[in-house]
Amino acid sequence: MKKYTLILVLILFFHIAYTQEEVQPIVTDRPDQTESPVTVPNKSFQIESGFTFGWDKQDDVETRDLGLNNSLFRYGVLNRFEVRLGLAFSGYKTTDEATGLETNLNGMIPLMVGFKWNMLIGDGPIPDIAFMSMVNIPPLASKDYSDGNVIQSFRLAGGWKLSNTFNFAFNIGSRVDWKQSNWTPIYSGSLGINIIKWLGAFVEFYSIHPDGEYSDHRFDMGFTFPVRHNLQFDISGGVGLSKNSPDGFAGFGFAWRIPR
Repeated sequence: MKKYTLILVLILFFHIAYTQEEVQPIVTDRPDQTESPVTVPNKSFQIESGFTFGWDKQDDVETRDLGLNNSLFRYGVLNRFEVRLGLAFSGYKTTDEATGLETNLNGMIPLMVGFKWNMLIGDGPIPDIAFMSMVNIPPLASKDYSDGNVIQSFRLAGGWKLSNTFNFAFNIGSRVDWKQSNWTPIYSGSLGINIIKWLGAFVEFYSIHPDGEYSDHRFDMGFTFPVRHNLQFDISGGVGLSKNSPDGFAGFGFAWRIPR
């Protein structure tokens, strides 16, 4: 009798453990620009990919910006620590309506590698905090985008769970052009909303402050569709709020975690 009781206890234990692992919801760093302080689980691989399109018109110059296969690959090396690899293919076109002159850039932008470390698990008013960095590799890019500049970003990513419906995340950091010795401050804030089990939304404000140029302020919003615990689709769009911002932009994509 004791033998069968032990077997039943073990079966129940593994069933509960498996169920808890299986229902762990996917947390992504898309479609908004604000990076989450959450890392992917240990020994899990997560793909986040999508398509973006932007448009702008300054005076007589019209710009179209197309992003294909904007992908981020994340792997949990340890609990609360992940490595990251980013790649994207871009098409950029400008047309001067006054002269008819066109400029076209096409190809793969520099490959990016980096990490995210969830260094603090929050409690109450103390937010979850992560430190992350990404750096590009100029030789691993198409000719149109290989200018030799090494660009590195540093961010502190934080977040609070405000309730079962709302959560808020923020980023503070800088993007560094090591060749030009330029530091560009960046910050963002995003309010996430869990509407129902299979539908979420976000609204976000973010800003980039290039050295010696106008600041780039933008607002965007979107929807997420977590169809499974390890699979999510998304759609988003936004507008520029300052002189140095694009008129508008939109995108859609997905995120998939392996294993679940």
